[in-house]
Amino acid sequence: MIIARSLLLTTALALPLPAAADLTPEGLWQDWQDRAADAGRDLTAEVEQGAALTLRGLTLSRPVGDGLLTARFERMDLAQDGPGVRLTLPGGQQVTLTATTETEGTNVATFRLGDGALTAMATGDAAAPDYALSAPALSATLVSLVQDGTEVDADMRADLTGLAGTLSGLSGGSAPLVADLTADALATEVSVRDPATGSEVRNTASQQDVALRADLSGAGGGWSLVGRLESRDGSSVSLQQGPDGMLETDSRQDTSRIALTLTDLRADYSAALTGFATTVTSSMMPMGPVSLAMAAADLTLSVPTAPTAELQTARIALDLTDATADEAVWQMFDPNGAFPRDPAQLRLVAEADIDMVAPNPALAGPDAEPAAAPRALRIDTFSLDLAGASLSGEGAFRFPEGPGGVPDLAQPVGEASLRASGLSGLMQQAMTGGIMSAEQMMGAQMMLGMFAVQGEGDSFTSRIEAREGGALFVNGNQLR
Repeated sequence: MIIARSLLLTTALALPLPAAADLTPEGLWQDWQDRAADAGRDLTAEVEQGAALTLRGLTLSRPVGDGLLTARFERMDLAQDGPGVRLTLPGGQQVTLTATTETEGTNVATFRLGDGALTAMATGDAAAPDYALSAPALSATLVSLVQDGTEVDADMRADLTGLAGTLSGLSGGSAPLVADLTADALATEVSVRDPATGSEVRNTASQQDVALRADLSGAGGGWSLVGRLESRDGSSVSLQQGPDGMLETDSRQDTSRIALTLTDLRADYSAALTGFATTVTSSMMPMGPVSLAMAAADLTLSVPTAPTAELQTARIALDLTDATADEAVWQMFDPNGAFPRDPAQLRLVAEADIDMVAPNPALAGPDAEPAAAPRALRIDTFSLDLAGASLSGEGAFRFPEGPGGVPDLAQPVGEASLRASGLSGLMQQAMTGGIMSAEQMMGAQMMLGMFAVQGEGDSFTSRIEAREGGALFVNGNQLR
């Protein structure tokens, strides 16, 4: 993460442009330097003038907190191409990323680019050009990784094919910074080893038809980042092994989509997968590999991130469609096949009223995050279908203030309604399959009778009330 963040932050500084009369290699290079200097950052290179303006040892640096982030490229070429300027980052060169802080020392990562070149065509207004990126094949391989003077035993490689797209708004001002990129395929490999213990962590992943859209804007003291990443035919294999054993996961999905919207006040996330399947293998699992699959999975999450004068709302929605487990999973708790293997369905929609409290710097320190104090919880939808039985419900609770004005989560006030079907049949199947004894089934039926009211057939309802002072009622009967 340090490496990726370093590259993004330092590279972005070289491209913004102030107003310029003509879009030329010399003007572009001068504008980059002027803008970097105005921002208190360094942009240096040895310049060779020929058929193209060649920048050797191009180094981009910026201070971040108590440290410095630097990226160094061996060479970049700027050539006049009609009314625009063509930027070329040749392949075969080394790229060095350095992050230095007082707390973490100096971390240096050196990569070697593959033979393919990355090109960017700058066109349009000289004060605010657009950049069209292209790379038929682009790869980067880790040469060395040094953390605070110690070399890390690691291998990393990334391969990108068919990269195309545009960048705009790099000149700053009020225009948003927009990236609209696509790639035919993306593949990554990461392996990190600990010689002292013999432990290793390894991950390989690939995605097809990758599309990225990101929009960063700021106005009136606020800011927002809107991003979306989509791909299909994704796969990944993750392996962890060492003296304590081995754990491997092998996953795939037909399609994936991740979207986010970040502002100075809120964070909104959503993720969706289709055709997801994973197999888990571990030396600590005597039953052997186990597999899980889902036809679709959808998650949306919205949370406040900064204090305001009013209560704020956090929301979550989760949908799991046709979730299944292979027979190895079922054998762990149902070896005789008593329960039906129907695909499971889960849906949850809930929200909470949150009081975001700003920390006291004198007590918590200058970098402390705001604290979230929940004042109310509402479950709009809950439903679960599993093994031929179903459970659904909704409810709403508030949390009265306790000592010091802090919400007392142990004394909620409100009520919830629950509905279930198929529970008696499920218990009968459990007894037939040897999972429950007759005595255990009788006890379970008695508990069900205490907490639920039977309706028509194999259906039950229950109403739970939590009142002031900690009193608890179930179907009108006080239990506490």
